[in-house]
Amino acid sequence: MTHTRRLSRLPVLSATALAAFFAAFGAQAQSTNLTMYGLIDLGMEYRTQNNAAGDSQWRLNSGGINTSRFGFKGKEDLGNGLSAQFNLEGELSADTGAADSTLFGRQAWVSLDSNALGSVALGRMSTVAYDFISAHDFMGYAPQYSWVTSTATVPKASFTSRISNGVRYLGTFGKIKLGLNAGLGEVAGSLNANTSRGVSVGYEDGPVSVQLSLDDGRTAATETATNSTSNRSWIASGTYALGTGKVYAGVRDTKREPVGTVSSSNAAFHTTVYWLGASAPVVDKVTAFGGVYVENKHGTPSNPVMLAGKVHYDLSKRTRLYATAAIARAKTEDGSRTLTGVFRDQTPLTNHQTGIGFGLQHRF
Repeated sequence: MTHTRRLSRLPVLSATALAAFFAAFGAQAQSTNLTMYGLIDLGMEYRTQNNAAGDSQWRLNSGGINTSRFGFKGKEDLGNGLSAQFNLEGELSADTGAADSTLFGRQAWVSLDSNALGSVALGRMSTVAYDFISAHDFMGYAPQYSWVTSTATVPKASFTSRISNGVRYLGTFGKIKLGLNAGLGEVAGSLNANTSRGVSVGYEDGPVSVQLSLDDGRTAATETATNSTSNRSWIASGTYALGTGKVYAGVRDTKREPVGTVSSSNAAFHTTVYWLGASAPVVDKVTAFGGVYVENKHGTPSNPVMLAGKVHYDLSKRTRLYATAAIARAKTEDGSRTLTGVFRDQTPLTNHQTGIGFGLQHRF
């Protein structure tokens, strides 16, 4: 009988202990300015040409207009305009509940910040180019569908979006923003293999926002420390606000230059991506975005094109319904094909593809 009463108390004791834990966690979070945050983005997507047979596919997709994520960030005031900050952020496949293979693959850094001089961060982080350009893409780096960070063509051209073993500086001086980043390769005997470096300069004044970024990422081309492949990009982009609407434009030029042993996986190429788009409110709480991406694959007869658009319906400040659509084509006069798709995280199988989607996003 006594044994039964003890067992019956277990749920109560467990609930009490759990409540005490979260109360203590909340008190600690308040004293150290700790914030837990996240974003869940789920939606249905229909995509054509999704396998070698040319079949279409319906799927529940995690990350329609933004990648689903969770994270922690905090700040401590050190006085005299100085503060210490940190950010841990991981990617989440909300359709299955699986986390990315790297727990905090999006952000894992600590920084020292000065109100007058800027901030210096150490760890894994987004590059300055990625941060400076994001507001200048009319699709907002949407997985459904954008070609700014990476094209959905073969060969795939991209600039460095995140670095490990990194150092990053960010500073704002009046209307000018400056960013520098470097990622250490940590390869014995080589100062270049697996390294990354970048610089960005931005300017904002009223309706005008422009930036110029240079990015150089190197990867090991072979198992030796003396061979690497250089992926160099320069990106110029900007926006101009017209009343409640906005115009977006940009160009990204990327060259891959093999160093050392050359193979099919690191063959040289040169590509330039242009984009032009606009956004405008349609009715209350509804905003439409649309435009075009054009890729010039230098030295080939094909110039892939993607028309893309999306509509946001804001149910609140944190909850949004959305719809997306894109059509990608690569036409060549000589009859050859350049593999082209709408989804940058998938290798395309033909020279045309169409995608549509609709979903729900919630931030917390």
